[in-house]
Amino acid sequence: MKIITLLAQKGGTGKTTLSIHLAVIAAAASKKTVIADIDPQQSAMFWRKRRQLEDPQVIGMTASNLNQTIFDLKNKNTDLLVIDTAPHSESDSIIAANAADIILIPSRPAILDLEAIGASVNIVKKAETKGVIVLNGCPFPGWFGETAIVTEARDALTVYGLPVAPVSLANRVAFSHSLIDGRAVTEFDQKGKAASEMEGLYRWINEEYMLW
Repeated sequence: MKIITLLAQKGGTGKTTLSIHLAVIAAAASKKTVIADIDPQQSAMFWRKRRQLEDPQVIGMTASNLNQTIFDLKNKNTDLLVIDTAPHSESDSIIAANAADIILIPSRPAILDLEAIGASVNIVKKAETKGVIVLNGCPFPGWFGETAIVTEARDALTVYGLPVAPVSLANRVAFSHSLIDGRAVTEFDQKGKAASEMEGLYRWINEEYMLW
């Protein structure tokens, strides 16, 4: 079983949104996928209640129960566990980071968001786990590719010593609108740009870190 942890000490970075969309893509690829929602807000759990399809499953829990849940899921031949963490909770984030094969740190490209990544990067390095920064909520790309603010964000992030995913996610309404009735963006508008970006991110993670 592979474990991906979504981690950011700053709120509003899109951890839950990425958790759901990536998990749905994996489930659609016939991977037995589960989301562990250890955020007290339980946003992924609320999404699951609105969802009509069976997969992916979502388990709401506290971080203290995470290791036992991982043990149980491995015995059930689960392929992928996606852990959605809470912001401003270092102790829970450390537990989730230590359990992960890959840690994704979503961040918006604005300066205040980039400066706030440091706490999350420190957790990744202490866990000695592979970490990747994912730029989310970016301005729409122009004719010639990413906008200057995204390029500048990539340059600024080099100071942290972690790779930045080559696929960035634009600030597209479809990412959030698709969640209203329990779907994901790849089910809401399969041929849309938002779905293409999220699928591109999933493919890159899969290829770069050999999920399967």
